[in-house]
Amino acid sequence: MVNGMFIDPKDCVVTLGGAVQPGDTVQYTDGGVTCEVTALDAIPVYHKMAVKAVPKGGRVIKYGELIGIASQDIVPGQHVHTHNIEEPERG
Repeated sequence: MVNGMFIDPKDCVVTLGGAVQPGDTVQYTDGGVTCEVTALDAIPVYHKMAVKAVPKGGRVIKYGELIGIASQDIVPGQHVHTHNIEEPERG
C-alpha cells in the first residue's frame, strides 16, 4: 500500500508518496476519513493520481488550486499528468 497526500476537500488528485503499479492500493485521508483507491496505471513517486472523476473539460484541483483542465475523461486511479491535462486559460 502507498500513501497519497490529499490536502483540500476540493482536490481531485493525491500526490503519491511512492511509485505504484496497476492494482496497487493507494490510501489517503479526507476530512479524517481513510479512503482507498486502486491504481489503474504505473505512476512514478511524487506524481498525481486521480481520486475523483474529472470529465473532459473539467477542472483538475491539487492543494485546493486549479492546476489544469482535463483534456480527456479522467477516472479514479489514473495517472494525472501532461498527457491528460492542459494549462488553464489565464485571464
